[in-house]
Amino acid sequence: MSTLATRSPAIKHRILIVDDDELVIESFEHVFQEFGSGFSVEKTTDSREAIKLIESNNYDLIITDLVMPDVDGIQVLQCAKEIQPDTEVILITAYSSYNSAVDAMYFGASDYISKPINSSELKTRLTRAISKHDALVEKNEKLLEMERLYYTMAHDFKATILSIKSFSEMLSKEYFDETEDNEGRFLLKRINANVSAMEEITEGLLEYSRIGKHEEEWIDIDTEAVIREIGDNYTVQFKEKDIDFQVSSPLPRVRFYMSGMRSILTNLIDNAVKYARRDVKSYIRIGTFSTEQNRYHGFFVEDNGIGIQTESVERIFEIFHREDSEGSGQGYGIGLALVRKTLETASCTIEAQSSGNQGTIFHFTLPSTAG
Repeated sequence: MSTLATRSPAIKHRILIVDDDELVIESFEHVFQEFGSGFSVEKTTDSREAIKLIESNNYDLIITDLVMPDVDGIQVLQCAKEIQPDTEVILITAYSSYNSAVDAMYFGASDYISKPINSSELKTRLTRAISKHDALVEKNEKLLEMERLYYTMAHDFKATILSIKSFSEMLSKEYFDETEDNEGRFLLKRINANVSAMEEITEGLLEYSRIGKHEEEWIDIDTEAVIREIGDNYTVQFKEKDIDFQVSSPLPRVRFYMSGMRSILTNLIDNAVKYARRDVKSYIRIGTFSTEQNRYHGFFVEDNGIGIQTESVERIFEIFHREDSEGSGQGYGIGLALVRKTLETASCTIEAQSSGNQGTIFHFTLPSTAG
């Protein structure tokens, strides 16, 4: 049994209720009626039909029973998060399935409601879930607006930078050939260096704005081979900074798109190289860690560099955020933002652990070939 409602411009939130008990569904409907007319509620007692509805509609909130025949609540949750990552999901659970409900939070459930359902508690949890969804939508809209701005700025800057670079190079050739003015030579070199820096920032912004905008070809990737190839490109830097590059073997294969894979690993390795310490024997270690989801493999990139101040750890994935630690080298605050955004295209995660002068370890996930 299902009831489909057409979404009109006046409807703010679209809700799907999934439970094989019609009385439970009715109790939820009564609550939403009390909330007012700002909801379009669809319902079904058939969990297989729920999957079809999720595949063909966009829901702001899904409320699903945990224990159902054929397809259980965890499967409904996973389907919803894979197709619509921003959808909030609340699980309905009996006391006997409490642990399973808590485990489901790991898979992305925003909350759970225990039977028998208390009307007051239900309203509180629904309000919380909807508020969370609204905040996320607002945040994503702001991010999209910023990305459009980044693209526009970078595109306009690129043409200007190329023009400045061209005139500067022409002037440099003529000036170097005809003068012994060392001060003039120095100023022209600084102009060229700063133009090159602006060019790198612009390319980084364009790359950031393009992530997720085009369909990529996902393939099975030999992770270890890609890492070692990227490591070979840093041979000179490893030697200059006396860095020991260590790769655990074997590493699992993943299913991802190659340009994204190279971007993730290159930026993480480059970050470790930039922030290497010179007063110790430096190392960069890459390996794996276990995850509770077969769909993902866990990887880490660890270094013993200058580290990140504890209060800044949560901000390092924000675009243009830079650590101003002494000896930190060059950086524009784009690389780690690229890493996180690239991983988010596959619903993967990354987090950093660090404290000043104690090095940094990044944990991130990538889709497994079995996913």
